[in-house]
Amino acid sequence: MSTTPYRIRKVGVIGAGVMGAAIAAHLANVGIPSLLLDIVPPDAKDRSIVARTGLEKALKARPAAFYTKRGAQLVTVGNIEDDLQALAEVDWVIEAVVERLDIKHSLYERLEKVLAPHTIISSNTSGLPAHQLIEGRGPEFRRNFLITHFFNPVRYMPLLELVPTPDTDPTLLPFMRDFGTEVLGKGVVLCKDTPNFIANRVGVYGFLSTIHRALAEGYSVGEVDTILGPSMGRPKSAVFRTADLSGLDTLAHVADNLYQNAPEDPWRETFKLPEIIRQMVAKGQLGEKSGQGFYKRVKQPGGGSEILELDLKTLEYGPKQKVRLASIGAARNYDDPAQRVLAMLNGDDKGGQLARETTADSLIYAATLAAEIADSVVAVDEAMRWGFNFDFGSFEVWDLLLKNPQVLEKTLEGRELPELVQRVREKGQGTFYVETNGVRQYFDFKDDTYKPVPVPAGSITFTALKASNKVVRDNGSAALIDLGDGVACLEFHTKMNSIDEGIIEMIRYAVEEGPKQFRALVVANDAPDFSAGANLFLVLMGARQGEWDMINSAINGLQQANQMLKYSSIPVVAAPTGRALGGGCEIIMHCNHTRALAESYIGLVEVGVGVVPAGGGCKELLLRHGADLERQKAGKTGGPFTPSRKAFETIAMATVSTSAVEAQELRFLRKTDRLSVNRAVLLRDAKADALQLAEAQAAGKWQPAQPQLMILPGSGARLVLEQQVDNLLLTGKVSEHDAVVARHLARVLTGGNCSPLTPLTEQQVLDLEREAFLSLCGMEKTQERMQAILMTGKPLRN
Repeated sequence: MSTTPYRIRKVGVIGAGVMGAAIAAHLANVGIPSLLLDIVPPDAKDRSIVARTGLEKALKARPAAFYTKRGAQLVTVGNIEDDLQALAEVDWVIEAVVERLDIKHSLYERLEKVLAPHTIISSNTSGLPAHQLIEGRGPEFRRNFLITHFFNPVRYMPLLELVPTPDTDPTLLPFMRDFGTEVLGKGVVLCKDTPNFIANRVGVYGFLSTIHRALAEGYSVGEVDTILGPSMGRPKSAVFRTADLSGLDTLAHVADNLYQNAPEDPWRETFKLPEIIRQMVAKGQLGEKSGQGFYKRVKQPGGGSEILELDLKTLEYGPKQKVRLASIGAARNYDDPAQRVLAMLNGDDKGGQLARETTADSLIYAATLAAEIADSVVAVDEAMRWGFNFDFGSFEVWDLLLKNPQVLEKTLEGRELPELVQRVREKGQGTFYVETNGVRQYFDFKDDTYKPVPVPAGSITFTALKASNKVVRDNGSAALIDLGDGVACLEFHTKMNSIDEGIIEMIRYAVEEGPKQFRALVVANDAPDFSAGANLFLVLMGARQGEWDMINSAINGLQQANQMLKYSSIPVVAAPTGRALGGGCEIIMHCNHTRALAESYIGLVEVGVGVVPAGGGCKELLLRHGADLERQKAGKTGGPFTPSRKAFETIAMATVSTSAVEAQELRFLRKTDRLSVNRAVLLRDAKADALQLAEAQAAGKWQPAQPQLMILPGSGARLVLEQQVDNLLLTGKVSEHDAVVARHLARVLTGGNCSPLTPLTEQQVLDLEREAFLSLCGMEKTQERMQAILMTGKPLRN
């Protein structure tokens, strides 16, 4: 039984700028209504225009702030003059106004008069100390106050830093940590009340030390971002592009705040902003928000655009230069990010030199400051990974170096090991992290012992399962793993989880043999993406060699494996995350239930490579739009043409959902499917759903699916769809081969030469899918499309 007085059903957000509006949007994403307030501008006819504009910008934001635009209905706009009293009805007030202490103090004074006794009040400040924010406030306000620092963009960046004060109610912090983890889907890090907390303290130091070095040593903007991007386990945006995305004014503010508020910092001078950035801010070159910063996008006369980069010497923009360095080439030879980083640090050219210098700078800083700013090395690492999308946190990189002494020596270039690193060598096991029986443990600098890395309650990891010998069977492409409680997990582990013979074989095994020892099955994996679909390389090679029987057999194998999932004698629950495209989407659609990560991008994209969905995707989307005999007889779907038309519109455009919520609207997921917002608990939640279905089956309340007959409209409807295709071709909106593919798709979705009066079996529709797929595979332009995707990762419009 919880003893906390806190609960969150409605939230007030004050400040409708980029962050405030995005926080309101994310609250809407998880079903929580909010009141978004801002100032009343002088002489405004619409007194809530500032908040309204903030909401409109959030609706237009790219990447999207809302899971679906319908979510905006949960945000009510207002202003702090007329609507402040309404905050008496909310459970949590988030202040996201301008970073000025006087303005925040003035607002808090007004808030204190209207808030209910247990209303949580938090600030989204990126660096102002919590103890300064509550100066002058009464005991109740102080008890309910903490900092909740979200990262931009709020929907996508996992990090949520929580900073309490000595007066914060001891029950509030665990409540907000659980709420942040389970409801908001965030990676929550508890921070000490030090300037700019953890992520910005370590991250901005790393950014600025890199910029100082680039200026001093003559590196270009493009060189820095290429050297310190994916090859170093970081996003493509690396340093300068990240500064553009977050805003140079924001970087300046954080740097100035650190310089002012961290006078004892041994590297304080690094936070002195380079004059070039001061000049850029003064000229309004703030990055993405102003259209130019270190990079500038210029529209070309014939359409399209070109990215220019700033010359750090002349401050003029010029074309982006291709950066080719041996160290980067060496790093790209590895799929494993750890091996890439080591290869880069070992490089003997200017790329390796910059990588070593900047890595040494940031690692020494993190190790020296860790105990001052955080309670553990885990907090520092999670802040860096979740706040900046790094593959590794600072101490995880230390471990890479500690395990590779030659690279460590080369990276430090004579610099001394920080005291904490010396201690982990002398009093620990030589690294900050160790693994014992599948349980990851960290070196606790408070008492020099190893302790388990904290994880959300009940979370399940594949690492721990495999270390505990829970693998029932593994054929190299996929494994069947015992999750406990009578639930098994079918896990894919091919590259990009592309579907090959091994995965199909393991699906068959799981469905045929699984019920002998399990009562439910989950389909999930540990990779960033659920599945990129069928193995396109094998299809292209088969087509070029005329191996039609092989392709036919492979597609039939996928179709029948999916049918087995659908008609399994025990419940099957899919747990997708990231991209689930083509065949990956089809596997999900054939499972009995889905527990999807909210950030799942699901779609039938086969037309992009010149074919049609042929693993049952056409069939299932038709059924989800009401093509089954029962609903057609009941007249619930507007006749047999409606499902065909709706499925055609979705598949012909290769539509991919921008969230799991949109996937429900597109019918790739059912309305009854459920969502989790935190990747760390997805497998736990999927297992719970599977158990619920298994118990329902035992109680006679759930039965395996039964085969369905389908009513499709036939050739007359096909002609209607083909006419639409012809119109698009005439107006130049599709290419000739797009039209060829679309006509094949129309034939499948309308049932070929069937009569709208004669029901079709699912197998008959599967046969139409396979026939169209094989026919298109034989075409040169389809093969060109497949090759383009494999070579460039980009679709070819031929």
